[in-house]
Amino acid sequence: MPNTPNSPQFPRRLPTWIALALPATAACLPLLAAEQPAELRTAAAVRFLSVEQARQNLPVRLRGVVTFFDAALYSRFIQDETAGIYLFDSGLPSNLSPGQVVEVEGTTSPGEYAPIVVPQRVQVIGQAPLPEAKPVTYEQLASGREDSQFVEINGIVRTVYLDPASQYHLVEIATGGGRLSVFARHLPVERIEDLPDSKVRVRGVCSTLFNRRRQLFAIRLMVPRPEDLVIEQPAPKDPFAIAARPIGSLLQFAPQEPYGHRVRVAGTVTYCEPGKTVFLEEGGQGLEVQTRQMEPVELGDRIEAVGFVAQGVYTPMLQDAVFRRIGRGAPVEPAVVTHDEALRGTHDCRLIRITARLLDQAMHGPDRYLILQDSNFIFHAYLPAAGGRDEAFAHLENGSRVTVTGVCRIEPGEWWAGEEWRAKAFRMLLREPSDIAVLQAPPWWTPRRILWIAGALGFVTIAAFGWVAVLRRQVVERTRQLEAQVLERQRAERQRVIEQERTRVAQDLHDELGATLTEVSILGSLATTPSLPNEARLRYLDKLGAVSRAVVATLDEIVWAVNPKYDSVASLASYYSLFAQRFLNLAGIACRLDVAESFPSVPLDSRLRHGVFLAFKEALNNAVRHSGASEVRIRMDVFDGHLKIAVIDNGKGFNPGNGAPGSDGIPGMVDRMKKLGGHCRIESRSGEGTTVELQLPLKQDSE
Repeated sequence: MPNTPNSPQFPRRLPTWIALALPATAACLPLLAAEQPAELRTAAAVRFLSVEQARQNLPVRLRGVVTFFDAALYSRFIQDETAGIYLFDSGLPSNLSPGQVVEVEGTTSPGEYAPIVVPQRVQVIGQAPLPEAKPVTYEQLASGREDSQFVEINGIVRTVYLDPASQYHLVEIATGGGRLSVFARHLPVERIEDLPDSKVRVRGVCSTLFNRRRQLFAIRLMVPRPEDLVIEQPAPKDPFAIAARPIGSLLQFAPQEPYGHRVRVAGTVTYCEPGKTVFLEEGGQGLEVQTRQMEPVELGDRIEAVGFVAQGVYTPMLQDAVFRRIGRGAPVEPAVVTHDEALRGTHDCRLIRITARLLDQAMHGPDRYLILQDSNFIFHAYLPAAGGRDEAFAHLENGSRVTVTGVCRIEPGEWWAGEEWRAKAFRMLLREPSDIAVLQAPPWWTPRRILWIAGALGFVTIAAFGWVAVLRRQVVERTRQLEAQVLERQRAERQRVIEQERTRVAQDLHDELGATLTEVSILGSLATTPSLPNEARLRYLDKLGAVSRAVVATLDEIVWAVNPKYDSVASLASYYSLFAQRFLNLAGIACRLDVAESFPSVPLDSRLRHGVFLAFKEALNNAVRHSGASEVRIRMDVFDGHLKIAVIDNGKGFNPGNGAPGSDGIPGMVDRMKKLGGHCRIESRSGEGTTVELQLPLKQDSE
């Protein structure tokens, strides 16, 4: 499976902290000076990197031999004298073959499981023998540490089949308590069916399968050459020639019996899912046979099966089996049992018949299952892959008493020795809809009950009509009362809004103009003082003119905020833009406008427009007074239901954590926007300017 790199950005130096973190061994990255160019020269050094280190796209130069290469299988591996490594497909040659010596230049990537190399250049420089395969155990492979390494392992072949897409043989082998897949182009036998049950020695590159959380869940070996798959002990030429064993003897205590190779059993078919499962019964014992063989068999057929014994949930099973039909016999008669007898475990994998009451039926994926009850015990009966056979159960009514015939499978739960032990639960696998037979239909209504129901329904109908008439009169009266209450509340609300707006305007006039008008009065008195020198009088008159212009501007702002015809986002953007240009031009600062071409038709009342304007004005004032900027950019748009206004200067900036000139106004802006239902975000770093962003949700005020 491929390991996907990050977007490549290739640094030319190895960071000092990585060089100091790696031990000074021959297999790992040597200690390098921070200012000297460095490259990773061994595969082991790349494998040693952490995810964070590999993500730095460190430069790599490797020389190694190709151990396996097939782009269709996402398998591209080389190995040097220290370790093997995976190469990501970044346009490298598609005709590399095992044994070629290549020089690879590229960068590191964390991959999706282990660190990998993203090649920038691959050059074939010669030919060499493959490295000596490292003998490993299944436990070592399962640890994941042997990922991408050329290894060797022994095992017994369980199954073999040809993958038509890749034209590789997929060989499943069992070894050391586990199983792994082997991908081999060539087999050491002429017929595929001669390889299962052979003891083999396999050399290949360990390729891991992993999930989205970088966790290993399966292993496979990629075999590069025909001589890397060797039979050490061939399987019997005729697997059906081995001695047959009774089903009941499987996994019983027998120290003289070999384990790990195939066994042969015979029995009568009681259940079959082609390509998946066949159940056999013989001598009062049942067995599940797991097989890929698609040949259908019928209930009652006598077959021989050859496969590998494995522990089942409660009774043994036969895995990776092949079978052949040896005759036709009478169908197996099901054992008639109660739920308590089924829970004893002696009927696991056997055909049973039980009488129960049908509680309900439903679909579980493609399977139809019935919920049944025997006495006080509830169990399920499944019809796998019911598909279009749903109508076969259409006649079954809940409450019916039925007999159910199927293969019993128990769920042991907690086990202990003794006659008192019972399984936690059991279920039944049905073969056909005919495995359900109705013994007794659910009780139907009697004439007496029907009369009682008819009388009750008539009484309820009459009462309902009377109640509807009463409710209609009540609804009409209540509607009239509610309409009057709504009108009164609307009048009161309009009056409250008017009073609130009057109060706000009065407060604005007092706050904005009160002190200013007082200053105008004082300046006028000073300017008319007879004893005042002409120079001082002119200075007071100039200041009086400036204050008067400020009064006019403030009145303009208040009038704009109060006027309902400007209650729109577009009007707000237009007014703010004009104000910013006038304000910044007076201060000698360039103003750049970045305003959206159109705005949604969302109303904004005067409270919101004026509140946001005060915050906007404070942001401009801070930029003029404290930033030392030569240019201020104003950005206004609506995104995701929010009005966004940004004031961005190119001034000296500040560190928000250390306080800043004019920082008294910053909490005011934040608090003002919070009260309006929005928020204020300030970003600044010394020497990089300051950004003040005001955001106001529009939806809540438009609803």
